[in-house]
Amino acid sequence: MQKLMQIHMNFLCRQDRENKKGESPIVFRIIFRKDRRDIYIGLYCSPKDWNSYTGMLDTKNKKSAPFNKNLDSIKYKAIQVFDELKYSGLPFTMDDLVNKIKGNEEKPTLLAEFLEIRKSQLKMRVLIDITPTTYEKYERVLRFVLEFVQFDYKLKSFPLVQVDAQFLERFFQYLRMIRKIENNTSVKYLGAFRTVLAPAIQDGTIRKNPFPELKFKTKKVHKGYLTNEEIDQILKADLKSTHLDRIRDQFLFCCYTGLAYIDLKQLGKSNIRKEQNGNYFIEKPRQKTDQMSIIPLIKPAVEILNKYSASEDFRDFNWYVLTNQKMNEQLKVLGKLSGIGKSLHVHLARHTFATTITLSNGVPIESVSSMLGHATIRQTQHYAKVVALKLKNDMEKVNQMYS
Repeated sequence: MQKLMQIHMNFLCRQDRENKKGESPIVFRIIFRKDRRDIYIGLYCSPKDWNSYTGMLDTKNKKSAPFNKNLDSIKYKAIQVFDELKYSGLPFTMDDLVNKIKGNEEKPTLLAEFLEIRKSQLKMRVLIDITPTTYEKYERVLRFVLEFVQFDYKLKSFPLVQVDAQFLERFFQYLRMIRKIENNTSVKYLGAFRTVLAPAIQDGTIRKNPFPELKFKTKKVHKGYLTNEEIDQILKADLKSTHLDRIRDQFLFCCYTGLAYIDLKQLGKSNIRKEQNGNYFIEKPRQKTDQMSIIPLIKPAVEILNKYSASEDFRDFNWYVLTNQKMNEQLKVLGKLSGIGKSLHVHLARHTFATTITLSNGVPIESVSSMLGHATIRQTQHYAKVVALKLKNDMEKVNQMYS
C-alpha cells in the first residue's frame, strides 16, 4: 500500500517546443502509480539557462531567484494537495490529483471570480516573464472590465460564459466614450483582456472565441518630440520647487539618453561604464525587451547626474524617481511653467532623444536603434520619417524667404 502512494514530482524544460523568443516552456511532471502527466505552468526560459540537474533556472541568471521561488511554490502546493488526498481515506486517481493541483475541480462561473484568479496568477509572474508595468496594465484593464459590467449591465455577478463579441464591443465603447481613453490605448486594453481570457477560451468555458469577430485597429499616430528651442525653454523655466526641479532634471536626462521610465528608475552606478579614453556610457538591458542598450553619455547628461552625487564621481548620484503616473502629472505642470505648447510625459523624452538629439544631428539609424534597445531597426524607422518631414518643413520656410 505504501508503494502505491509513492509520487515523483519535478520540473523540465521542454526544448522540443519553442516560442518566437526562442524560449521553451517549463512543465511540472508528476509520476504516480506508473502514470505520468506534464502540466504546463505558463513559464518559459532559454534552454541554456535551465539546470536540468536541479530542475531549476540556473542561479547565474538574474531572474533565477523569483523564477525558482515560483517553482517552489507550485511544487509545495502540489505536495499539499497530494497529502490532502492521501490522508482523506478516499480513493483518488491521477486525474483527481492533476485537476485539484490546477484548481479545476470547480471552474469559476462568474466573470468577477475568474478575473480575481487570473489577477493572482499574473501577479506571481511579475519579474519572471511579466514586468511590473505590464502587470499594472493587466490590473487596470481588469478594474475597467468590472466597472463596465456594473455601469452597462447593472450587474455585479456577470456569467463568464456570456462574454462574447457584443460584450467586447460594448466594453470598447465604454473605454472610448465614458472613460475617454484614446483609440489605440483602448485597442491595447482589449489585447490585454484577450490574454486574461485565454485560459477560459482554451478550456471551452467561453465556447466561442469572440476576438476574431472584432474589427478594431490602431490608428497611425505622429509621435511627438521636443525641438532644441523647447528643450531650452524647459531649461530656463523659473521653478520655485526643488521637487519640480528634480522632475525636470530626470526628464531632460531621458531626453539626452533615450531611457524609458522603468529603465530610468532602475538605473544605478553599475550601469555606467568608463571607456579607456575617459568617456562614459550606459550599458543596460531594457526592462521591456531585454535588448541591451549602449548609450554614450553626453555632457548635459553627466552634469545632471553630477548635481545629485555626494562625491566627485557623478556615478554616485542618488535621486528619488516618482511613479510613472505621478511623474507625468508633474511634467504637465512643468510644461505649463515652461510655456511649452505640448503635453509633457516621460515617453516624450525618448522620442526627443531619437529625433532631436540623435537622428537630426546625423547619427546613423543603426546606432540610434542600438541605443534605444530596439529589437529590430523597423521600430526605429518611424523616427527617421519624422526627421525627414522636419527637414522638408524647414526647407519650405527657406524657400518662402526667397520667393
